[in-house]
Order: sequence, then C-alpha cells, then structure tokens
Amino acid sequence: MKSTTILLLIISPVLILAPCIHAKKTPREGILGYAGQYFKSPSSRDYSSYNREMSMYVAKRIKAQYNVDLDYTSYSAFDLLEIEALLRFKKSDESVESLLKPFQK
Repeated sequence: MKSTTILLLIISPVLILAPCIHAKKTPREGILGYAGQYFKSPSSRDYSSYNREMSMYVAKRIKAQYNVDLDYTSYSAFDLLEIEALLRFKKSDESVESLLKPFQK
C-alpha cells in the first residue's frame, strides 16, 4: 500500500505537468498559436504576424460562409470581422459592394 502511494505521488506531478511542457515545445499552428497572448500596442513584436494570421483566417471563413472573396492583405483583421458581421445581417436588397465601401482605403 505504501509503495503504491509513493509511486502515485511521484508520477502524478509528471502527468499533470506534461501537457504544459508539451504546449511550450510545439510550434504555432495558425491563429490558435496566439491564444492567450496579449499585445500592448500594434507595434508589439508579434502583433503584425498575429494580424496577418487572423486576417487570413477570417477571409477564409467569409469565403466559405458567404462566397465573398476578399484579399486579406487589403483589410485589417478587425475590419474583416466587422465585414463578416455586416454580411451576416445584411438585407437581401443590399449589395456586397455597398457594405465594403466604408472599408476601402
């Protein structure tokens, strides 16, 4: 009984900490690689790569759901999120071009 308890006390920290150690060693995969990160400003070190990844992800989602092909380099990630919301609630008589007009640079 004592040996089983000692064995469990030795193995349990390894089992608990293994996912944390594995998560730090694995490379970033798409937008999920930025989960939990905080950027103080747009000039932060990883913000530009995060914005690019997020823009690609949202542009793909818009293409899949609404069949609207948008160039992710022309819009910021937050603009694309707003465009997605406008597309979701657009009226049937509204054109897609009229929704994109405020976002043109």
